[in-house]
Amino acid sequence: MNSPSVIAITLNYNQNEYTLDCVRSVLTSSYENFQFFLIDNGSTPENYKELCAKAPDDDRLKIIRLEENRGYVGGVNYGLEQAELHNPDYYLVMNNDTLMDGAAISGLVTCAEKHEQHAIVSGKVYNYDGTDTLQFIGNAHQEKGGILDFKAVVKNRREEDTGQYDQEMEMAMLDDIFWLIPKKIFDTVGLYSTYFFLYGEQTDYALRAVTAGFKLVYTPNAKLWHKGGITTDGGKKWLQSPKVEYWGMMAVLKLSVLHFSPKQARSFYYRFVLKTFIKKVLLLFRGKIKFDILRSNYLAVKDFKFWNKIRYRDNGYNPY
Repeated sequence: MNSPSVIAITLNYNQNEYTLDCVRSVLTSSYENFQFFLIDNGSTPENYKELCAKAPDDDRLKIIRLEENRGYVGGVNYGLEQAELHNPDYYLVMNNDTLMDGAAISGLVTCAEKHEQHAIVSGKVYNYDGTDTLQFIGNAHQEKGGILDFKAVVKNRREEDTGQYDQEMEMAMLDDIFWLIPKKIFDTVGLYSTYFFLYGEQTDYALRAVTAGFKLVYTPNAKLWHKGGITTDGGKKWLQSPKVEYWGMMAVLKLSVLHFSPKQARSFYYRFVLKTFIKKVLLLFRGKIKFDILRSNYLAVKDFKFWNKIRYRDNGYNPY
């Protein structure tokens, strides 16, 4: 009996070195029945030419060119649509700044099959810097929190792996750094929401899956190493980049109105906005952030109010 078919999908945007390292790691997988769709998401012609020239000569690898950058959501959705034409049993969405363990696909599929394709599955994410410290495995719900109040299981994104997470767990949230979506779930939930360009899209997708009755499951039998944040504004993080702050705040506010009742959304909006601005003003006076960080939050709130009136497709606009 053939093993279930898997199509892995990742995006490249002018990051050939990271992307090709990722491709090579996946192609060394011990799992046999898979294809790898590499979506070049509007890289420069020079970068795309170099990518094709340096890519491994492997029948399982398919490079698909998009002439313009469609954003993370647009690129992944295009990859999912192309993969759907091949009717795979599983869709493996993953970041390009990663290295995958040879047994990871097998670990993901084994767990998903155990749950009868009723769960999105992810695994251990380690830091890319060679320390073999854990970065992420999933989120749990806060004891008294709402559906957007998640607590990272791994502490401070840098925790030594001593076997403390070597048991399968159901999670409140996973990240699509890498996750395996069964055909059953994809057929029900569909594509990523075009209300997002990047940031928030995986939370939205996971919540839609949970609302439809599916699970989010972590397995310790799938490992991957992840750098993180190399695409957006040169790898700058929250509190460092107005661009990141703007997209991040927009994402949280969108998630609240998409997944809360109107009454809950209003309450969340006022609490979240007030808390955010108090925090940022204090940080500004202490010299911890620049004024543009505070301004980006203000612009995000203003633009969110307009978005919420008509719920338009996010084309990636960012004032920064």
